[in-house]
Amino acid sequence: MKVFTTKGLVDMDALTVRDVVELKGNHRKVATEFYLGDELVRRDVAVSILAPPGVNLSQGAINGE
Repeated sequence: MKVFTTKGLVDMDALTVRDVVELKGNHRKVATEFYLGDELVRRDVAVSILAPPGVNLSQGAINGE
């Protein structure tokens, strides 16, 4: 299988793959990094928000009062 990288299409067998997971504050970041030798040639990132942001809502009375 070939992977599209900064060096063009490269055989998967020639790449080293590392997964990096970062948990900070209100998010979780998962990055998959592809290396050709010591050079980073591709990085895929997915970010998940762990809790919804606070929302300030107020309820009005009927008929706008």
